[in-house]
Order: sequence, then C-alpha cells, then structure tokens
Amino acid sequence: MTAATPSALPPPATAPSAKPPLARLEKEELDVSSKLGRRHLQVALLSLGLALAYSCRINLSVCIVAMTSRNTTAATGFPVYGWDQTQRGLVLSSFFWGYVVTQVPAGMLAQRFGPKQFLMAGVVGCSLLTILTPLAAAWGGWKLMCALRVGEGLFQGMIYPSTHTMIGRWIPPLERGRASALVFSGTSLGTVTTMAGVGLLAASSWGWPSGFHVPGALGLVWGALWLWLAADSPATCSAISERERNYIEASLGASSSGEKRHSVPWIAIMTSLPFWSLIVTHLCQNFGHWILLTQMPNYMKNVLHFDIKQNGLNSALPYLCLLFASFLVGYLAQVVNERRILSLTASRKVFNSMAHWGAGTALTLLAFLDVTHDQAVALLTVAVALESGTLAGYIVNHVDLSPNFGGAMMGVTNSIANTMGIIAPIFVSQIVGDAETHSQEEIVRGWSTVFLFAASCYFSGNLFFVLAGSAEVQSWNTPTPKSKKGASCVSSADTISSTI
Repeated sequence: MTAATPSALPPPATAPSAKPPLARLEKEELDVSSKLGRRHLQVALLSLGLALAYSCRINLSVCIVAMTSRNTTAATGFPVYGWDQTQRGLVLSSFFWGYVVTQVPAGMLAQRFGPKQFLMAGVVGCSLLTILTPLAAAWGGWKLMCALRVGEGLFQGMIYPSTHTMIGRWIPPLERGRASALVFSGTSLGTVTTMAGVGLLAASSWGWPSGFHVPGALGLVWGALWLWLAADSPATCSAISERERNYIEASLGASSSGEKRHSVPWIAIMTSLPFWSLIVTHLCQNFGHWILLTQMPNYMKNVLHFDIKQNGLNSALPYLCLLFASFLVGYLAQVVNERRILSLTASRKVFNSMAHWGAGTALTLLAFLDVTHDQAVALLTVAVALESGTLAGYIVNHVDLSPNFGGAMMGVTNSIANTMGIIAPIFVSQIVGDAETHSQEEIVRGWSTVFLFAASCYFSGNLFFVLAGSAEVQSWNTPTPKSKKGASCVSSADTISSTI
C-alpha cells in the first residue's frame, strides 16, 4: 500500500499500487487450496468406503451366476442352487427394498448429529452381513437371501446421504466438482475390482463363497481406519491445521452452518423446481444404471456366451473405463469451474448431458444394430464410461442447491431413484425371459427392448434437468428468523458470489 500522512486521503481503489484485502485473501486461499490437507484425506476415505460398499452390494451380481449354474460349480464342490429367473430377480432386487427405507432418515440424522457415525454403521454393518451371505444361502435358500439383502440395503441406505453431508461440510464450492468425482469414482473402483476379482475368486479353488468373504473383511478394515482418521467437520477435527480450517470455513461462508442444527425445510425443498429436476434425472439415471450393473453378467452369459471368468473380466471393463473417465471429468470440471469458462449451472448441465445423452445413444445403437461380441462390449463400455459425467452433474448438484441440507435431499432423491434397483431386475426378467425356456432370437429381441427403454429414460430425464436444473444456492438453505431474513439472504448471496 502507498504510504500516506494522517491528513491524507486514502488512495483511490483503482490506484495501481493499491492491493485490496480481498486479493490478499484470495492469494492466501489459493496457497492453501493447492496443498494436500485433511479435507483430501476425508475424500480418500470416502472414496475407499464407497468402493467397498459397492463391492458388498454388487458381488452377488457375479456370484449368482456361479451359485445357480451347475456347469460352472458342480466340479468345484461348492453348493449349487436351482433358483429360476424370477427367484434370481427377487434376490438381486431385494437389496433395494431396505435401501430405499433408510435414505431420508439417514440424511436428516447425519445433518443433525454428524455423518461420521452413520457412514461407519453403513459400511461396517453391510460388511458383516456380506460375510454371512453363504451361510444364509445354505440355511434358508433364496428367501433367507432376500431377507439378508434387505438388511444390507438398510445399512447401505445411510451411506450416500451421509457422504453428501460430509462433502457439504468439508469441501469448498470451487473444489466440489473434482472432490465429488474422486469420491464417487470409488463406486467405479468397487465395481471394477468386484466384477473382475469376484469372477476370478468364483472360478478359483476358493469358490464363490470367497466372493463374499473377501469384500466383507476389507470393509471391516476400512471401518477401523474411518474411526481413527475421519471427522464430522473441520471444526471437530483435531488434526487439521488452522489455516486449512479457516480456508474451508471462509470458502463455505454463510452457505454452510457447520455444526449448527437446523430443521430441514421440507415444504420449501419439495416445492423447489430445481430439486424436482434432481428427482427426475436421478430416477432415470438409476433405471439405466442398475440394468447395466446388475444385468450385464446375465447379458454376457446368455447373449454373448462368455464363461464365468470371461464374464467377470468383460463386465469389469466398462467400469475400469468409468474409473479413468471419472478422474478426467474431475480434472475438467475443476478447470471449467475455476476459470469460469461456464457458469456453475451450465457446467453441471453440460457434464450431465454428456453422460445421459451419450449413454442413451450407445444403448440405442446396441438395440438396433447387429453387432459382434467385441462391438457389443465396446458399446456397453462407452455407455458406462460416459456415466462419469454425472459426477460433475446431478450428483454434486444436491450440495450446490443446499450445502446444509444436501444430505437430506440426497436421501430423498436416492430413496425414490433406487426403487429402480427393485424394478430393473424384475423388468429384465419379464421382458427377456428365462434362457432355458426361450429361444436365442427371443432373448436377443428382449434385450433390444430393454436397451431401448433404458435409452429413452436417459434422454427424457436429462432433458428435464437441462430445462429446470440450477446450481445456485437456494434461499431456504439457511433458515433464519423472519426479522433478519432479508439481511441474511443478501449476506449469503454475497458470500456465494465471491466463492463460485
């Protein structure tokens, strides 16, 4: 700053030698944001936790092929179950009967009491039940399997809402695109390792039971790390530096109330058009997602005629590409948002459109074209890999609209959307039919119908998001007394405009 006598007027704001305090603050924040800190450790733990949760969720999609196919398991000496297509569909979908129940309560509880304990319960509880899965199948057949999978769903229903609450408390707005991509890339990591690893385990001397024992044991190890290293927020973390804590809290500003407890403004949320755009796009996304995730091994066995080892490896390939694409999307989202190439709202819509309309196009081609085995795998890989765009699209948009209530909002949309996890396997079983009683031509025709229906969901859901979505913090994010409401809204708007 230019030196001045006591009687001199302060230099003009436009003077070249004058350096506004805001610029100094931004430089200091940039120094902190460019260094690894405690918030990055939370991101890594969340990503690993989601990977293991997904592994416990989808291992059955691979194992059930070995559990119910006499050709692949009779020689190994492990139990074989004569479940028909309908029973297999019920076992696969039963996870979601419990999953949709705990979403909304978990979001509310994580916001009020902190997300750490609910994430712990979600991953560890599901891991314990996963270890018990082979016993459940042996003791009670497909009916006890359904009951156990409902229990797994109840535990895992706590994970996504609590994860969003963690992101809302720990991650500054401009870092959310990259952090969200890294966190939710854990689902791709879990899928890749499960599709490939469980297929190899099922074909090994350890048999298909090891496909449940190994992921479950790893989930328990993660629980110990989470208990040791995680914290509900920067304010409750004893290991975080003061500079990083100040940076996070200053970046979040009035948009996040941290440890303060607010009642969720359900009426305002449920009458918000941007929130309804999240419900619709999440619903359509999950229909396509769960068809691909739970039924791809079925498609590769009955249409492409891959054996159990090929099935697992080829089913993993699309999710390996999704994993790498997630890192690319995280980088691109960070560049686009930091350089303000697009507004945050436009950025969310562009990335989501890439995901949904790209995947819809790939599935449409798969339905209409007479493709070879390699071409079918390539189109499925494209459809799945493009899902990475949702990580910088609708998924993180919950926290954009409301850092305080993003977890509760995710609880609502995820609960509604994951009814598709119940519907999708049953839908496929009814449209495609049983491979043992239908001709190959009927099976292929049925899958074409499934792919076309999934593509139409991708196209229509994203269209509504493009037309009605937003990334602006909503007025109901910070409930305030009526007498201070006007001033509070102005303050919040100023804070967000300086950080986004």
